[in-house]
Amino acid sequence: MDPSERKLLFVFVREALAHPGEDHVQTGKRNPTTVRALRSQGYILADEDSLTAEAFLAYFETFEELQCPPAVQKWVDRFGISNLHWRRPTGTIKDQLPQERGKAYALLSTAFIGGKAAIPTWFHELGHLVFPRIDKEKVSRLSAAAKQRYPVVSSDDVPEALDPNTMRPVRLPKGTYLKLNGQFYGLDHSGPGVDAENDEIWAILFTEYCGGFEFPTNIRTMLEEIITSLAAPEPQQSS
Repeated sequence: MDPSERKLLFVFVREALAHPGEDHVQTGKRNPTTVRALRSQGYILADEDSLTAEAFLAYFETFEELQCPPAVQKWVDRFGISNLHWRRPTGTIKDQLPQERGKAYALLSTAFIGGKAAIPTWFHELGHLVFPRIDKEKVSRLSAAAKQRYPVVSSDDVPEALDPNTMRPVRLPKGTYLKLNGQFYGLDHSGPGVDAENDEIWAILFTEYCGGFEFPTNIRTMLEEIITSLAAPEPQQSS
């Protein structure tokens, strides 16, 4: 990829990232020769103006790679995840991080960890990364049980909360929150819809589980059932 192709590709990716969930790009006003080159290299689909996974991964490779903390790596290994990348965000991606903490791209096996993130953020993003592998019925039952057990509140009702890192009051961004273990966890971060909310609730509960929080028996049982389903099979010993 020559410099002009690389420059245009990254412009396209940044435009797509600025609109979460979108991979469509406007190619009509761009240099047609460069656009054709990007299509031929597999960065733009041949029959429509949409970016491929390879386009996003090429852009992600420009970000600093982070060393996964050992406590989190144990869970990565337990889930049998390979080719997982943890990166430090800048620019467009950093602007999208809630309170400069983290953001996961599950289908691209990449999570960005912000400068203000602590270990719980790593667990939270790992939860998002494995979410597509979870049975939808199981996670729906878990989500329903969590919402029945713990308060779901609006930022209109609770305008401020303590920042878990600084322990200072901060204004809650507009949205819906699950109050758990003295914290307000946003339920809107993964987008609209039931699946997105279930994604957030699973990541929240998984984070607290890894931190040693004591859940009621029913929620703990459902969590551990999902965790068991995610675990990589034990290697068979040769006889």
